[in-house]
Amino acid sequence: MYCANCGTKLQTGTCTVCGASSPVGAGRRDAVTGLALAGWWLRVGATLFDGLVLVLPEFLIVWAMGNYTSTLSRLPVFALQGFYGVYLLSRPRGQTIGNRVARTRVVSASSGQPITVTSAFIRWFVPAVFSIIFGFGTILILLDSLWPLWDQRRQTLHDKIAGTIVVLV
Repeated sequence: MYCANCGTKLQTGTCTVCGASSPVGAGRRDAVTGLALAGWWLRVGATLFDGLVLVLPEFLIVWAMGNYTSTLSRLPVFALQGFYGVYLLSRPRGQTIGNRVARTRVVSASSGQPITVTSAFIRWFVPAVFSIIFGFGTILILLDSLWPLWDQRRQTLHDKIAGTIVVLV
């Protein structure tokens, strides 16, 4: 049971993180699909956990390449991140390892059904492009990450572009 305001797991009717007083339940429901939307902190936790999962393989790739300063040496790392996200999110569960830990999943914003490989690719590709735009990319990544805090459907910019939402399992 999660806070409808921030997505924190509730022990009582009052959230210990944001102080919202709400009935213990599944959180804010999406108006289109009727599914319970994942809060921002759950999304952040899932992303951080996925980062931890990928740290060792990324380190090994960088070590094998011998240099991380050139754009060419970053391509295998981007490929690993892309494969991880696209493959796992386009499966019927719609979950990366981080999503499983956070008990969230990614679904189509229009139907609530599992997403396609194309949607999963777009969802990965948009932040990847943001991250390689020198200077302004940092602002785009920050804006993308914070967008769910004020969005009615709790979508990031890459969710909006890919047509996805993140929901509670």
